[in-house]
Amino acid sequence: MSPSKPRMRMLRYAAVAVGAASIVTGLAIRATGAAADANCGSDVKTHTITEQVSLTDGGPADQTLSAVVYERTGGLPPRGIQVMIPGSTYDHRYYDLKTSAGCVSEARQAAKDGWIAVAVDKIGTGNSSHPPADEVRTAAHAATIHQLITTLKATYPGLPVALVGHSLGSVIAIEEAATYKDVNAIVVTGFLHHAGGGNLFPALIHPAAEDPAFANRPVPPGYLTTRPGLRYLFYWPFNADLSTVEADDAVKQTTTAGEQVDFGAELFNDVFGKDVTVPVLSLVGENDLSFFDPADRDNVIAQEPAFYAASPLVEVKAIPDAGHDLALQRNADSTINTIDTWLSQHV
Repeated sequence: MSPSKPRMRMLRYAAVAVGAASIVTGLAIRATGAAADANCGSDVKTHTITEQVSLTDGGPADQTLSAVVYERTGGLPPRGIQVMIPGSTYDHRYYDLKTSAGCVSEARQAAKDGWIAVAVDKIGTGNSSHPPADEVRTAAHAATIHQLITTLKATYPGLPVALVGHSLGSVIAIEEAATYKDVNAIVVTGFLHHAGGGNLFPALIHPAAEDPAFANRPVPPGYLTTRPGLRYLFYWPFNADLSTVEADDAVKQTTTAGEQVDFGAELFNDVFGKDVTVPVLSLVGENDLSFFDPADRDNVIAQEPAFYAASPLVEVKAIPDAGHDLALQRNADSTINTIDTWLSQHV
């Protein structure tokens, strides 16, 4: 990659960003798309679980990991378990967002499709523990997710387990699967190796302590969040709903510098992808301007399977009319159907 390429990508990104807010406002006030469910799914039951976990293998279980479990009411036995890991500055609500127009919920749809969906609040977000920022790294996430999976396997014996990650959550899923060999498949969304995500996200974040959104929910020093009013940059604006963007912004969470370093390590060096030994589905929005230059999209998609050299099956697909936040676009149902169908065939 030439030294000028990241700068040119940032300039293109900035040019799109200038008009994106007005585009979302002007185009997204139409009726919500198929992903919105006005009653949030009365045929799905939910409950919250908490797990006492350690940030390291064999360390003290002095942290709490929270997750929300979604199951359909009645019907056939479940197909398996999807453990859903959200990205930077998101908690479980990336997978189950309540908006003024209803719910946009990958987790609820997965439950309707026959899966037990377990949407996680990563350590440092939501109802999970908030340890010092320098302890919040992808290795800690992989360790805590592994401990959760161990409990889920005991609770639901015999069911296959798949990890479904988004962005940083995808990097965590890759590391967990490569390290612990305890899942049957992984779904990677919003992440491609050797693409451009590491060049853009740092410009969007600042200390959470300086953000008005955290005035009444203080976090430890060193935690970061997106700058006010920038959540729309995670969407393809021509296919976004204003109520979703507003709800997303209202519940934004945090990230840490260490998480971003680890994200970049997998992005550019394939630290763990090469050791994944289960089937992989990788999905990216075809207009993911926060992650790569669309001019490079076909090239990076074609190259992606090589970064999972030990996997028996790698499928990479671009979702039309979607940006970075695949689960929150108007056509989220397209992403969800692709994931649930693929998992039904390969798990």
